[in-house]
Amino acid sequence: MPIDTNKRSFFRLPFAHPLGAELKIIGQNDMDSGTKMLPAAILDLSAGGARVYTAAPLPEESSMLVELRFTALGSVYRPFGPVVRSILTAQGQYEYSIQFSLDENGTAALTGMLNQLAVKLRKTPTLPSCSFCTEEELADFGFLTLRSTR
Repeated sequence: MPIDTNKRSFFRLPFAHPLGAELKIIGQNDMDSGTKMLPAAILDLSAGGARVYTAAPLPEESSMLVELRFTALGSVYRPFGPVVRSILTAQGQYEYSIQFSLDENGTAALTGMLNQLAVKLRKTPTLPSCSFCTEEELADFGFLTLRSTR
């Protein structure tokens, strides 16, 4: 009998077209304010965390906290938490996994939005009320076309 190794507590929504975001590095006093914000492309999202690409590498710190800022269904979300995994993909993208540290209300709000978004994305890969990446932004992350992300 196979053992289920998926330990996720929340529904994870993968995006066919990455959701654009700003990634803010929290708690790094030695960095100037110009380098604390980085563009990010969210590959999948849940109320418990996200998997993102950045155009440039993040500083290598074991306890770094980050905040993601993105728009979904007309509302701005700012979940935050530690980076729990980082890799450089074979295609050259910097990929990070963030585990959110949200209270009950934040988790409920994100869960509700994700459920609504999942239903709406069944009909179309992008929505105007969300901050999906443009073709130019995807090029900054090393994507030549959307098909190269999968």
